Amino acid sequence: MKKKFFLLPGVLCMAASLCLNTGRIPVMAAAPDSNGAGNTASTAPADTNNNAKQEQKPEVPESYNWEIQSNKIPGWPEGPKVVAETAILMDVNSGEILYAKGIDEKRAPASTTKIMTAMLALEKVPFETQITFTNEVNNIEPGSTHIGIKPGETLTMKDCAYAILLASANEVSSGVAEYIGGTVPKFVEEMNQRAKDLGCKNTHFVNANGLYSEDHYTTARDLALIAQAAFQSETFREIIKTPYYIVPKTNITNEERWLNNHHKMVLDGSEHYDGCLGGKTGYTEKAGNTLVTYAERNGTTLVCVVLADNVSHYADTRALLDYGFQNFQKLTAENTSLAPAENDDFGAYLKENGLLNTVIDHSSMNIPANAKESLTYKVNLEKNTVNIDYYYGETALGSSVQEASSEILQAADTFHLQERQAQQSAAANPKADSENTASSQSAAKPEKTSSLDGFWGEVLNIFHELPSWKYPALFLLAAAFIFYIVTLIVKIKRSLRRRKRRKIKKPKKGKQQ
Repeated sequence: MKKKFFLLPGVLCMAASLCLNTGRIPVMAAAPDSNGAGNTASTAPADTNNNAKQEQKPEVPESYNWEIQSNKIPGWPEGPKVVAETAILMDVNSGEILYAKGIDEKRAPASTTKIMTAMLALEKVPFETQITFTNEVNNIEPGSTHIGIKPGETLTMKDCAYAILLASANEVSSGVAEYIGGTVPKFVEEMNQRAKDLGCKNTHFVNANGLYSEDHYTTARDLALIAQAAFQSETFREIIKTPYYIVPKTNITNEERWLNNHHKMVLDGSEHYDGCLGGKTGYTEKAGNTLVTYAERNGTTLVCVVLADNVSHYADTRALLDYGFQNFQKLTAENTSLAPAENDDFGAYLKENGLLNTVIDHSSMNIPANAKESLTYKVNLEKNTVNIDYYYGETALGSSVQEASSEILQAADTFHLQERQAQQSAAANPKADSENTASSQSAAKPEKTSSLDGFWGEVLNIFHELPSWKYPALFLLAAAFIFYIVTLIVKIKRSLRRRKRRKIKKPKKGKQQ
């Protein structure tokens, strides 16, 4: 009896230990934490000094040294090297590209695909709509991210949107795609069409959740364009910055579902980034880590895309965002180095009259903080819209399109009227125009006119300075001179005839006497 009494505490300790080890709630098929935070060993090695000596620094991936396209722009701030195979940093408002590395190379987007899925869903389906899922929820890869939706279960569109963008739920993405398109392939056709409409040239989707397929690809540039378009939705912006969302009980599941935002830069913690507005994570074994991130500082909103990254996707994104915020500034009308492009007479006319200040200030264009190249612009007015193309040296920065004010439209009418009057004047006096051209050419080459010295040279110069009526006057003067000569000749001939007649008459008179 005593032995049993002494064994009781030991039994209780073993039971408690088993409960602690087996009572953990597993995370629902979440993507692996590629930052490696969960791989720390539970026990330290006995000889830490020898272990430290044997540890080797991880090899730098070959992609770290791949070419950065934006670093080739003359006078452009040098961008950082990143591990990601392709990466882009773009201004959300203007579409201006600040950093480019392999931005047109095709890569697998993984779950960043869901940005397009969510954007279309938010456009087409009201938040309060009830969506009942079919067996489509079972058509996902085992072990891929999901929230446990069952066939016949009903969620609101609001619940679905948060499940897609925060929890990256693959079965919800497919179920919503089926609900909207009738079938998933039909919805995917809409995804591809929207990508083309946005200017994506190297994007092709085959599913709505981003699970790997060789025919499912995009580029950093194309994904940035999709992310830019999605960000225009206030609802989308609100969802991606939300730390967590609670899905209430459903017709099948009698408990709440807590959905946590997977993007660590918008959450408190070691990866937090000041100004981060959220984004979308992605991971598959073949795609690697993909990450889309929005951030705003001092009125500038940037979107960063990294594809085919390893465990450095957050570090790469941080480096690129810092590069953008630290090396660029907004273009303003007060920038004295900004000038109209060559032959842009209309742009120069608008600037002289102070009509471009507001347009330029609202262009959202970024320029290097220490600009080393010329800054120029070219204005084009079409259908009451002002389109301005901006250039840094010979590199096109981007364009801004704004509605033309009444002052600009009135100035355009005045400018074009003056142009027509000048053309009509030139057409009416082609000789004067050619003479002006000749005089300007002669002025540009003084060595040719230097030989016209003396009296006749001065006469010729005075003649050149006379107004355009000099030619008709010269013609009349020449005609009068010719008329005078002809008249004089006629008079001389008449006079000679009279003299001959007189000589003939004198002998006849003598004979009669």
